[in-house]
Amino acid sequence: MICTAEYRFILTLSVATALCVCWQAKSPADDNSEFFEKRIRPILVDRCESCHSAANSKTSGNLALDTRDGWQKGGDSGTAVVPGMPEDSLLIQAVRYADDGPQMPPTEKGGKLTETEIELLVEWVRRGAPDTRTAVARIGGMTPDEAQQWWAFQPVQSKVPQAVKETAWPRTEIDRFILAELEQRGLAHAAQADKRALIRRATFDLTGLPPSSDEINAFLRDESPGAFDTVVNALLESPAYGERWARHWLDVVRYADYYQANPRGHGSNDKFELHEAYRYRDWVVQSLQGDLPYDQFITHQIAGDRLPNPKGEAVYADGLIASGFLSLGSWDHGDADKDKIISDIVDDQIDVIGRAFLGLTLSCARCHAHKFDPISHEDYYALAGIFYSTRTLEHVGTKGDHTILHRAPLVSDLQVRNRDRQMQQLYENQLEQLKTFGATDVAGAPSTPPPADDATKARLAALVAERDNILKALIPPIPIAIAVMDGGTPGGLFPGIQDVPLHLRGSYTKLGPVIPRRLPTFFAGESQPPVTSGSGRLEFARWIANPSNPLTARVIVNRVWQHHFGKGMVGTPNNFGKLGDAPSHPELLDWLADQFVQSGWSLKSLHRLIMRSAVYQQASHSTPEYREKDSENRWLGYANVRRLEAEAIRDSLLFVSGRLDRTLGGPATADVVQLRRSLYVQTTRWDRSNFSTLFDAANPDQPVEQRTVSTVAPQALFLLNHPFVIDQAKHLSERARMATSGNDEATIRQMHEWLYGRPASDDEVQIGQKLLATWASLGPEAAWAEYAHVLLCANEFIYID
Repeated sequence: MICTAEYRFILTLSVATALCVCWQAKSPADDNSEFFEKRIRPILVDRCESCHSAANSKTSGNLALDTRDGWQKGGDSGTAVVPGMPEDSLLIQAVRYADDGPQMPPTEKGGKLTETEIELLVEWVRRGAPDTRTAVARIGGMTPDEAQQWWAFQPVQSKVPQAVKETAWPRTEIDRFILAELEQRGLAHAAQADKRALIRRATFDLTGLPPSSDEINAFLRDESPGAFDTVVNALLESPAYGERWARHWLDVVRYADYYQANPRGHGSNDKFELHEAYRYRDWVVQSLQGDLPYDQFITHQIAGDRLPNPKGEAVYADGLIASGFLSLGSWDHGDADKDKIISDIVDDQIDVIGRAFLGLTLSCARCHAHKFDPISHEDYYALAGIFYSTRTLEHVGTKGDHTILHRAPLVSDLQVRNRDRQMQQLYENQLEQLKTFGATDVAGAPSTPPPADDATKARLAALVAERDNILKALIPPIPIAIAVMDGGTPGGLFPGIQDVPLHLRGSYTKLGPVIPRRLPTFFAGESQPPVTSGSGRLEFARWIANPSNPLTARVIVNRVWQHHFGKGMVGTPNNFGKLGDAPSHPELLDWLADQFVQSGWSLKSLHRLIMRSAVYQQASHSTPEYREKDSENRWLGYANVRRLEAEAIRDSLLFVSGRLDRTLGGPATADVVQLRRSLYVQTTRWDRSNFSTLFDAANPDQPVEQRTVSTVAPQALFLLNHPFVIDQAKHLSERARMATSGNDEATIRQMHEWLYGRPASDDEVQIGQKLLATWASLGPEAAWAEYAHVLLCANEFIYID
């Protein structure tokens, strides 16, 4: 009989034998490859490559350990690794801290490896130093050749479109590019959209609102060749254009008005709220409305605080406000680890700039070299130095405190000092003295009976007169904006303007060599001029906005195309790198990018160019044969039917009811039933249970390249039951009945015109009359409100044909 101990021994031996057999069944090459990847490569990445990397211009001892070719070549001291001979390998001597040679890693870089790590390296060399990495040095996730050949990194090339067979259809060069692809695939384009569908599409595209009856009728009457151009030009000049396209941009830059719906509910901590964020939103609206050249639009947001005032004044308010773009990120509040918050802020700023302007995921290189694109770990910390040298917070704060953003006055220092002096006069001098007479505040009159003796009366009168004179000359409250400035955050790990060390694995607690501030090497070259003035944000902004940058114009052109056609030529608008989609029409994208830059970076010119094309003006109808061959309409043989976004749905409800308040700008409010455009309804980070979220608005925690479109029951329930919608139906019915003097048929037809951009058919009139008869017992006002509500809930109201 076998005892328990013997049984366990036999069982263990059997299992060990089985494992040994399985291990031996694998080929030695597989064994060595797995050993390198799992055991050796992590050591090299974590403990060696921060100093010994081919991508690091200051590689220690000229020894690179990030490629096979690097250690094979060796460094200044000779061959680093002798495969099969660990005792003769300088690398092994260095990590063992031999007395007569270098000791690596040095103490300031974390000190000696563990005994386990050293033995693993010894075993690696004993095995012949197997290395699965390519012998070619890589920049991030690409070899130099791969990076040079990637379509988005090549210079923009403006080519003439191919010749097409159907010469009558194209109106612009855009159409020739599109038609060439259609003909190549045996596909046919759709007919032109009718004028009603076209003006409705254009009006929603440019303003986010439906066209009025007057606008529709004027377009229908205009038979001139330039009729549609006239419509487009008028829409681009409408203040609603700036509001509409600002919302698109705010999605990309993770904009929020506040953290929570009640921004004053934090008591003494409400300083961390985004009270002044609306100034940035309004600046975007005004910039787009005024067609600020896009290169300047970029520069203002990245380095507006560094720009001089074009009028020569001391303070450039627009520049300061625009720089708030960098401050609107989502990061932890109340965290005890303040240095990590600063690190996260820097990462957010690098990330949003990369995605928004360049279509690059730069922040993927925070912890290691980018896995796919030509962005090294060193590139990231060269940029990080720029933003560590930027003051985003007022101060770091104490553990557990909320982070308070830096704010800047929008007037001169002299005005600020004069205002302070006046307030000091009021509160330190006037108030204290007036209190002796019963005054409760500097603006109020004494609340007690005036004194009886003449001397005291005279003194009181003099004080009141002096107070009134100060109040009369009082400078208005100083406007302030969320803004950044050069100089790191006080109290932070890297205060002031400076280069910063590489963070091993992205952690500020494990620092590598200091990386000079610069631009990504692959894109900006090895021979960049050093950053000598300020943080480097202005140099970074100007490089992005340079016409020779291969990404910038392509990225914004693709975004504009996306909002006119429902999808960009590049289906991943925030990622033009290796993991992004290839463009459907690369030559057209380049042609448009070139035209855009030649126009002076004018977004309005780009809109005109796109909307003038025959492809934009197509009908949304296609044949079953076409849809079978091109189910996603990648080749644009017809117009895509699109659902309105959350803001356009709500704004349209107010527009057709005749109640839309068109007041521009100012702080947002939480109340969804307010009558202003949805741009001025709060976008909050801590409350996502709202109307906008229900209809797929962008998540303000991150840069959103394209909204999802869901169809869920709560959307229908909102339209059916919410008091806001019911109220708009009531006002719509009253407005329509008043406009038609109570004529039932005319009222029905008018409602269809306002809601759908077309008159009702005879069948629809009859259906409407039957419904009104069914609800007659409710009374005429209620019956018409019910009918209006039905029309508002129809798909046609919230879809663009």
